[in-house]
Amino acid sequence: MRALVLGTQSFIDGGPKVGTQYLAQALAAAGWQVDYLPTLSSPFDLVGRKRHARLLRAWVGQGASEIAPGLTEWSAKALFPAHRLFLRMAWQARCYGLLLPASLRRTRFDVCLTDVAPNMLLAPQIAARVHVCRLNDWPQGFAGDLHPVAIEAMVSTLRGPVFSEVWAVSGPLQDYSHQLNPRLPVLCLPNGVDAGLLMPAESRRSPRRECSAVYVGAMTAWFDRALLCEVAALMPDWSFDIYGPGGASRPGDPPNLHWRGGLSRERLAQVLPSYEVGLIPFCDPQGRMRYVERPLKFYEYIAAGLGVACTDLGALRGGMAGWACFGNGPKDFAQAIREARLQASTLSPDDTVKFVQENAWHSRAQAMLERLDTLLA
Repeated sequence: MRALVLGTQSFIDGGPKVGTQYLAQALAAAGWQVDYLPTLSSPFDLVGRKRHARLLRAWVGQGASEIAPGLTEWSAKALFPAHRLFLRMAWQARCYGLLLPASLRRTRFDVCLTDVAPNMLLAPQIAARVHVCRLNDWPQGFAGDLHPVAIEAMVSTLRGPVFSEVWAVSGPLQDYSHQLNPRLPVLCLPNGVDAGLLMPAESRRSPRRECSAVYVGAMTAWFDRALLCEVAALMPDWSFDIYGPGGASRPGDPPNLHWRGGLSRERLAQVLPSYEVGLIPFCDPQGRMRYVERPLKFYEYIAAGLGVACTDLGALRGGMAGWACFGNGPKDFAQAIREARLQASTLSPDDTVKFVQENAWHSRAQAMLERLDTLLA
């Protein structure tokens, strides 16, 4: 069997993995031949170390790199980025994959698995027996990065005949897909967690730092930087470490708020267990939180034994009730952090192990493989 996985993040560039990467690895481990395609590279990828490296791989190098037995990552070209400043016309959305490698364009795959991301624009151009959309996000939530033309093209693909099935990561996204296309089968296949984040206490290099909180993730439009600054100022006896690309200190930041830069996936399992509380300080400028129940970082925090403090927006409470503490605004979020620290101290290791076993990516991958067997029968 051969699969094409249209994702976002690169295995080669490092950084925390996302869902489609875990599923691509699972397919390869099950004996499939997997071609993995992260975000395309345009001639405008000149700013940023990772983008520059991607540009060289796509435009100067051979384009294909073996990640593991059965798993190949492609560094592919695009004439322009998918960003809203560049992709603004309907014809651009239709031509976004014009420079895809010929071997990918000519192959009829058994399965094409697509994330909700710019690479979804490529799905109608790929020949496959079965097309599956992993509905991991609300397309309109990308309005800060993508032009309405690109977003509408993604939504039209979900409405149209391209996909055989949708795998939504939350109940609200499952309902959203039903509303778009009532005839399209939709399953709920949530995010998962890397079991490697569950570290026995004796294997930790250092004990948890008292009164320490951490955020791991991108500095997206729904990351509430202002809230964190206010909370850190209210809690001077706590330390707040922020890991993720694009984060940087600014004049006026509290002295206990630290911007640590990106965190490789290899270091994630070592770093997280040294903290007491994991943070999900989201805001909701575009209404996307109504579709978010359990962000990927939630699973990672719980697996590492952290308490979780989260803003109380949209579907977040419904997805994480019993595991996270909630609060909006600086005072209430600060209180949620204190409560999360206490809650984590009372959580038994057996509860954490059970949570990881039930939500590990290998469990999600097994459900995926069983479903693909049915679709391809």
